[in-house]
Amino acid sequence: MVLSGALCFRMKDAALKILYVHDNQLLAGGMHAGKVMKGEEISVVPNRFLDISLSPVILGVQGGSQCLSCGTGQEPTLKLEPVDIMELYFSHKESKSFTFYRQDTGLTSSFESAAFPGWFLCTVPEADQPLRLTQLQGEDSGDNHITDFYFQQCD
Repeated sequence: MVLSGALCFRMKDAALKILYVHDNQLLAGGMHAGKVMKGEEISVVPNRFLDISLSPVILGVQGGSQCLSCGTGQEPTLKLEPVDIMELYFSHKESKSFTFYRQDTGLTSSFESAAFPGWFLCTVPEADQPLRLTQLQGEDSGDNHITDFYFQQCD
């Protein structure tokens, strides 16, 4: 089945902080100027050119006009890049830097970089901090990074 458009999801970290865009960064928080925010709609498409059994997904924001990327350097650098999510979906070009392997663990999911195995999307306990990457995953990792996310389709 080929998609005609991206699917819409909302993400919260395990501490229930929502994801939102501010100054071209994806942040995790909850209240802004005293108002509870609804959170960013996350556009999602599968990466059709990687092993489907690993649940490879491309994540976009602002209607899929910007996509989350780990970059192409020696070390991953998480950033939003002005790339149309549907172009990545249909293109045969290498798009591993935009791809994350979604791993479901009960009610939550974690997202491992396809380009940098062992690096996971994460937040920190403090509110209104950028989404980032960490090499450590899970409760016993000894750090304060939150790698589990509630990942629910939009209403």
